[in-house]
Amino acid sequence: MSHDSNARTPQVLYIGRTDSNHERLWQQLQHEGISVVFAQTQKAGLQLAKDLKPRLVIINTMNGGFTGDRLCRSLGRLLPNVQRLLLTEANAGEGIPCERRLPRPFTVGKLRDAILKLLEAANPHIVRAGDLRLDLSTRIVSGPRGQQRLTPRECSLLAYLMRRPNQVFSRRQLMKDVWDTPYLGDTRTLDVHIHWLREKLEPDPQKPVFLVTKRGIGYVFVVAQAQAETEADEVSDFD
Repeated sequence: MSHDSNARTPQVLYIGRTDSNHERLWQQLQHEGISVVFAQTQKAGLQLAKDLKPRLVIINTMNGGFTGDRLCRSLGRLLPNVQRLLLTEANAGEGIPCERRLPRPFTVGKLRDAILKLLEAANPHIVRAGDLRLDLSTRIVSGPRGQQRLTPRECSLLAYLMRRPNQVFSRRQLMKDVWDTPYLGDTRTLDVHIHWLREKLEPDPQKPVFLVTKRGIGYVFVVAQAQAETEADEVSDFD
């Protein structure tokens, strides 16, 4: 994969030494529309940050000969809203100003998770959970069935559940929180909206894997716990 600093305006800037074990991750992110640009030195990284204004900067201090403290502070002054992810040795990096510190050993799956969560924090209108990505500004959800436009109520309901993965909610609770109504006697409108969402999201709406019914209770948005573990197992841990 080319580390060309002339690539399209990035969401992510990576400063420091790269690792060949990460190549697959960068390719996956690019495929998902998350552009990444690389800088080997702090000076080059600061110049790219000034020119490109990325939403997230990853600072790899491992074997780099610098702590990252000065760089993180400079980035904070240059881009007040930037998210900073600091990759450090096991006992390094405490007290350095950053939004997240990831000490090794860590898996590539954990690195991916940290990147996506920090990008979501930098883009509050984007909600990610499992294989789904919901853009609140356009009400477009992307997943196994491609891109689907949602109605305002469908968007509100899906966003509520995606932000609380693997939590079971009663029909009454969902009606109260999403519909903001004190009348909780008839929840059929909720069931109808769940049906519509399944038609747009589920690979097989008759056998839902995202919006799952908990009989006698309500619904849960399922994010498979094995997903991150599988990704982590595909590449070795840092030693």
